[in-house]
Amino acid sequence: KISKNLFSLPIYDQAQNIFVYISTENEINTNFIINQSLKHNKNVYCPVLTNKKHEMIFKQYNKNNLIKNKYNILEPIYEKQKISDSKTLVVVPALVFNKNKYRIGYGGGYYDNFLKNNEYMSSVALCFSSFVEDFKPDVFDVAVHTIITEKYIY
Repeated sequence: KISKNLFSLPIYDQAQNIFVYISTENEINTNFIINQSLKHNKNVYCPVLTNKKHEMIFKQYNKNNLIKNKYNILEPIYEKQKISDSKTLVVVPALVFNKNKYRIGYGGGYYDNFLKNNEYMSSVALCFSSFVEDFKPDVFDVAVHTIITEKYIY
């Protein structure tokens, strides 16, 4: 249902590039989103951690060319490439969201840092509606543009 809500958004239709995480067992599963985006002729990119603190970049997805990073999360092998930033949609993971569209992630600050440096990109966050809570964000937190749950989009 969450994936279908994502696919119903005009920002998904208009996006040429989909930046999406490869989910772990505790996150909303993104395998369907990755596979459907490829079928929709979207360019799919996944996060790769760099050697710089709290920094990640996105590299083109290839299911046959993935490795585990220092957190034991699958990511594409780093290769230099130029990514067009036009019409890019960033799909963000989280444990919890509040009604002001701030998220609590895993505490690394990677997505907050990326979103702060790429404010012109559209961003959506995936979360189960039962996990939306009210909390005060930290000063370094960055809100997403849209939150998608199985029950609603806001």
